[in-house]
Amino acid sequence: MAISTIVTILMLLGAVSNAPNDGRSFAAATTPNHAAATVVEARVLERKKPRPTTSKQRPPYRSKKQHPQKPWRKNSDRRVIPWASIAILMNILFFFRSFAAPFFDPLGEPRQATASSVYFSLLAFLYIWLASVTTLTVLPQFSTNYNIIIATALFFSMVFVSICALLLGRLLIRGVYYIWLFWKMGSSSSNALESRIKGAIFSFGGSMQITQQQATTNGKDEVAFAEGTHLHKKPFPVLVAFQRPFRRMFKSAVLLSAVLCFLYSHCWSRTLSAFNVSREEGGIICRGVFLPMLLFRSPVVQTTGTHSCHANHSCADERSIWILWAAAIIGHLWAYAMHEFVGKHHKDYRARSSSASQTKKHGVPKHATEMEISKSGSSLDMDLPFHGADTEEIDADIEEEEEEEESPGSDDKEGKVPWQSISATIQKFTKIKPEQPNGTKAMVSWYSNIIFTTGFDMLVSFKIFLGRFDARKMQVALLKESGNKSSDSPEGVFDFSTCKHYNHDKISDFSKEEGFWLDFVSDCGDGFNSSYQISRLLAQPTLDVITPSSSSSKQHGRRILPRGKLLINGGDLAYPDPTPDSYEKRFFRTFEDAMPPPPSFRREHISIRKPALPVQGWTIDTGTNARDPDNDARSQLSNYPGPCTFLVPGNHDWFDGLSTYTRYILSRDWLGGWLMPQRTSYFALKLPEGWWLLGFDLALDDDINIEQFHFFANLAASMEPNDAVIIVSHVPHWVLNEYENHSNDSAKESHLCELMRTHLGGRVKLRLAGDLHHYTRHVPLSNKGPVSRTSNGKSIGDKPVLIVSGGGGAFLHPTHCFQDQIKVGKERHDYSRVCAYPSTKVSRHLSWLNLWQFRWRNWRLDILWAITHFGLCSSLFPLCGVYDDYLRSNPTHHLGYLLLWVFRRVLLLFVQILATGRMSLLFTLIIMGIAYTFTDSSNFKWKTAHISWSMVHALAHISTSLICLLFVECMVEYVVSEGLVVTQNVGRDSNSQSCGTGLATSIYDEYTLHFSHTLEDFQLLNATNSTDPPDLLPSCRFDESLYEMVSSTFRWLYHEAPFLKTTLAVFDLPGVIGSTHVEMCDILCAGGAAESEPECTYANDFLKYQQLDRVTILKYLAAISLYFVIFAVPVAGTVFGTWIAITLNFLNCQYDEGFSSLRMEHWKNFLRMHIDENGDLEIFAIGLHRVPKKWRKDEMWQGDVISAGDVSTKPSWMWKNPSKWIPWRSRKKFEAQMIDYSKIKRNS
Repeated sequence: MAISTIVTILMLLGAVSNAPNDGRSFAAATTPNHAAATVVEARVLERKKPRPTTSKQRPPYRSKKQHPQKPWRKNSDRRVIPWASIAILMNILFFFRSFAAPFFDPLGEPRQATASSVYFSLLAFLYIWLASVTTLTVLPQFSTNYNIIIATALFFSMVFVSICALLLGRLLIRGVYYIWLFWKMGSSSSNALESRIKGAIFSFGGSMQITQQQATTNGKDEVAFAEGTHLHKKPFPVLVAFQRPFRRMFKSAVLLSAVLCFLYSHCWSRTLSAFNVSREEGGIICRGVFLPMLLFRSPVVQTTGTHSCHANHSCADERSIWILWAAAIIGHLWAYAMHEFVGKHHKDYRARSSSASQTKKHGVPKHATEMEISKSGSSLDMDLPFHGADTEEIDADIEEEEEEEESPGSDDKEGKVPWQSISATIQKFTKIKPEQPNGTKAMVSWYSNIIFTTGFDMLVSFKIFLGRFDARKMQVALLKESGNKSSDSPEGVFDFSTCKHYNHDKISDFSKEEGFWLDFVSDCGDGFNSSYQISRLLAQPTLDVITPSSSSSKQHGRRILPRGKLLINGGDLAYPDPTPDSYEKRFFRTFEDAMPPPPSFRREHISIRKPALPVQGWTIDTGTNARDPDNDARSQLSNYPGPCTFLVPGNHDWFDGLSTYTRYILSRDWLGGWLMPQRTSYFALKLPEGWWLLGFDLALDDDINIEQFHFFANLAASMEPNDAVIIVSHVPHWVLNEYENHSNDSAKESHLCELMRTHLGGRVKLRLAGDLHHYTRHVPLSNKGPVSRTSNGKSIGDKPVLIVSGGGGAFLHPTHCFQDQIKVGKERHDYSRVCAYPSTKVSRHLSWLNLWQFRWRNWRLDILWAITHFGLCSSLFPLCGVYDDYLRSNPTHHLGYLLLWVFRRVLLLFVQILATGRMSLLFTLIIMGIAYTFTDSSNFKWKTAHISWSMVHALAHISTSLICLLFVECMVEYVVSEGLVVTQNVGRDSNSQSCGTGLATSIYDEYTLHFSHTLEDFQLLNATNSTDPPDLLPSCRFDESLYEMVSSTFRWLYHEAPFLKTTLAVFDLPGVIGSTHVEMCDILCAGGAAESEPECTYANDFLKYQQLDRVTILKYLAAISLYFVIFAVPVAGTVFGTWIAITLNFLNCQYDEGFSSLRMEHWKNFLRMHIDENGDLEIFAIGLHRVPKKWRKDEMWQGDVISAGDVSTKPSWMWKNPSKWIPWRSRKKFEAQMIDYSKIKRNS
């Protein structure tokens, strides 16, 4: 994509070289605008005539006095190629599609949130602005359609008038509403007054009155309300400000104006000076819209040319467009008034209507609803008032207009409003959509401001706290504090050796699956779709997985696996950093929706006694006496039939010094329906059949501390000689050491390796880790001890099997960047990778997605590209005479010479930056420094190769930025030399209404000619007497003065204040660029230069720059930066994505940077392990090729059947359907598959 974009720019450079040379000067190009349409038509006809060629040489640059006509303003002797301008517009639209890609393809992000973001709104505004002004500048020069200029004049005036009319109308409606409410309250007795105020505040969706029956029914409440309410302090309800939401009102005004202007441009006839509605030429749209307007047409003075069309009713007056506008404005204000008087503009309208609809829908009281929310743990799913939006910017037009109205058969007809019943009737025929999760989080966008905040956290953690503060040292006190003499096992050890599989609900017969089951997952807490899908599968009582096909049969098999008693989490619980918000919404929310916690669960609770047994709110038969003082909580844990979870922290959990982990993991009791009994970040689990699981906390220094070493060394002394050990840590150093060329680094896991070598001996059979977001399994190649075999025939001895399973929800990591054959430990044991998910082939294919998707998926990085690339070229603007320099270098317009000219000029500009650049030199060094720091040096054997590849990356950005500079500057001089923009005003006196540039002046003149009289006639009865009649009522005088004030305000805005003229001058961006470019080049090129030496273009004389006005420089840079950015930013993103893709596939580097950009939420995995009756460990690797992106509420979910008074409930882990959300559609691609299977014998 980057190559095609650059080729397109180069082709456009060659295309614009075919510019006309009609001998016109720049002064002659500016034409008086009172006959602009005639001049445009004559210019178009003149372009079609053959033009004589000339071989006159271009004179060198001279001062302005000696040579008024500048040589760089001359044009070529070639014919015009209109497709050049069309190609430019198509290229702009292409880049707009690239910018707007987040809206068209959200890639896991909520479409509404992306579309309503300030960033995208600014981008959309910028592209609409540039596309429209470019079209208005170029298109009239090559066509006779001048109506678009007139329609543009109508657009600006109509937008301003619409906003003013809507604001004024809303203000008047708000005043009338307050007067009406005050009159209603003041016309009753004191008791009725109190009742009506209460109804005005708390009654929404119906009449503001409270009937006598309601007042009698709620008499006691009304008395209490009257006694506790101070009417004189707050007599009126709190309403949303009348101008809110201003953005929606502004969009409505712009949309209305755009539609009417399109209609004006399509139907207006400059020959008739009216709208053509004749049967022959009018068209269906024009006749259908303007023929009814003839009934309301006021008498106008008809000229000779329009007399016949007015006589036979074939044309409509120009004021008809304002009748349509007035009808639309009145309709908008009428809808606003309806919403105002039914209470929809009250600040708490949404909250009241939501709670009322929930009560009507479920038929349960409020406390029952709260209990259900507490149990399900789905408080984040509630449609809370103003969730995700500013409370001051509530949309007045509520999407759900009284969906939960009274049923059709209800006898209570009071309080209904006719327009509400219409909405309810329409909704009867619409299908009610199932409930969907709200407030979900998308995959973390790493290429945004997060990359800076995370980098700062890592800098602080590694450079300040690492080695100076270790939270693990404080956890020893927790073990001593929780000491229990009645327990036989040491503190920190949890005994599950007597636990067996429980078949609580008898969902299926598991006689063949006896033994102990446990699950392993790591790297959760990213996007909701992937994280929740993994949590949902872990929560199911049984999991039906697809098994690989055998060699004899091509059909896939099925196997049902029960849920594990234990859930081991390998770290990195939430991304991107450990904050309360990320823990709650990215980690806890997914598990709570998958399997709800008990009703007694509170998020604010801080646990001081672990484990929290017995469970309050659940009826559980543990077979023990909970009140027995000798029966402590740890003994109850061995008899607890529900699932438990243990979690080790990862590197992301350590960014805040383990503070959030301590609060939310070590001080909480529940992760959804899983019990969390641990009090330290490391733990030991005694499993059946002589198996042990040891969870280590490696922190940020990649090793266990001395306290952990002592704890596990003492534990190893109590183990039996034939016991088998599973080690769980977060980082798989056996893979990363080979990748990072740290195989001989003794600092990595030195304490852990010493513990395994001296205390655990040969007991370690399996090592589990996460951190890498994929699945791999490595087995030893040679062994000296006894031999056992896996399913694929690989031999396993006293060295452990190494498994990485980090697919719990985070973005996917590649597998092809890591070697198949690795050496582990100081002894350099040989290991071979026998399984990888996804496969290396799929991983390489996914890497190439960065070529065209990096720009779309990481659009938040645009601000960095814009700042760096424009800063790189800021010292080079303007390139005076660059267009003529190209014509001299490539007179035949050969593609080869074009590429040669671009290469030479880019090289010359780069040398100029290094020699005389100021800001450009600074940004060049910044780009080089960022490129060097960003480049991963892991797979580079020599330092020179690392530096060279990073400089290639930096030079690619610098070159493309300079190419965009050449292209933009060539286009500026092309449009100036073509006369497409007027660079100075000719034939105008000082009193003329001029905006300074051609397009802006043309628009303002058309506004003066066609539409200014509409505001001038905006007077009371077209005449106002200086003295009022003596019998005029005071109210009439007030109305007349108010009307005159509004009229004077409009006249002042359009005549006295330069509001419209200033807006048009800013809108005419090409005119501003052209005029300032000419002004700056007249100064920079003064004195002349030899024709063969382009000193004026590339000299960058600092002394001449000092002669320029600072305001002129800033105005030119601000204007040209908008056009430069729309070309440079997509190219920069594409160059970066191309570099990433090449590095991933050919150098096998940048695995983290290359795939975090893709934010791939598919290809997830976790482990389900089984200890059978023989003591062997079976490992089932479960993979998900695809993850659902759309969810709906499960109709069979048992969380909705809780009654208000039922405290003793069935535990959620005994439910048949514990998960709240299920995929919107059941697809085979969403089913779990067994991607790998292995079996490890305890006694080998």
